[in-house]
Amino acid sequence: MSAAKAIAQPTPAKSKLWKPPIVGLVTFVAMFLAVGLGHTAMVLIEHLLGRETTMMVSPLLGFTGIIMLWYGVKSKNETFQTWIGFFAGLIVWMCWIEFFYMWYGRMNWGMLPRMSGADGLEVSGTYPEYMIMGSTVGLLLMMLSFYTFDKDTRCNMFLWFQDKLGLVEGLGPSTKTAKDRNYAIITFMETIFVTWFCYTWNLLTFDPGLMGKGTLYVAVNMASIFVAVTWAGYCLTRLFQFKRTATALRYGIPVGNIAWVNVEIMEKMDWMGHAVFIEPWKHPLEAGTLTAALLLLIYMLLIAPKKPSELGRRASVATE
Repeated sequence: MSAAKAIAQPTPAKSKLWKPPIVGLVTFVAMFLAVGLGHTAMVLIEHLLGRETTMMVSPLLGFTGIIMLWYGVKSKNETFQTWIGFFAGLIVWMCWIEFFYMWYGRMNWGMLPRMSGADGLEVSGTYPEYMIMGSTVGLLLMMLSFYTFDKDTRCNMFLWFQDKLGLVEGLGPSTKTAKDRNYAIITFMETIFVTWFCYTWNLLTFDPGLMGKGTLYVAVNMASIFVAVTWAGYCLTRLFQFKRTATALRYGIPVGNIAWVNVEIMEKMDWMGHAVFIEPWKHPLEAGTLTAALLLLIYMLLIAPKKPSELGRRASVATE
């Protein structure tokens, strides 16, 4: 092995700190903050560039995510692949989905936000881009069906469905081994699908056309909180057992998003506000503090001791 490679990939070491439940806890907090600050990044881009400029440059910004993914796919480092896949997924989601829906809804179709209030002149918070996004539920279910019947999936949720639906024998054994899996594209697709799923979840339960604004609306959203808290709580108990930071990150992405579902519901019910995330220019100290906290957590995860497999190396690398 060359000296350059030895320097670029430091030898992993044992640590009394980086062990369960610390790895899972740090990962969860980082992913939870990343969901909220993802909103912040989007509104800041629009606020600083202006809506028209944002619409013009968003396709190019989205390509930066694809370029990142390209670099990640070529890497043999699992940790690098995972982080690149995550950030590339966030960028592509924001630029090619949210901003594109915003352009299509507001500027191309001239759609108005959903209005509410006694005089019908109060913006309910459901803007055209999210009205369009809510209508993609059928496409989302179709894609999730594909992964449910994919014998090569390693997602715990889809594996559970395959087991309960009696598909394991019919699908047969997976044709891929762990070394065949590229975690950049896996994490990229996971980030997009998890974000899409949680957005659609909230949008459907908030839709007055489906739920009204009375008892059913309240009951459905209370049930959503129960499901989200229970689901995220169960996943947290598993996440707290993780030792590898790369694996914890991939598992933490859905956990953070599911937990964030509660924030959206409580904000919609006027139980709390999250203006610090959607109007950061009005709360610069708070937004700056949360951003610094997220960057610190990411840095901690990056410098945490890694197993040889996370760095794309075998345990025998020292003898090469």
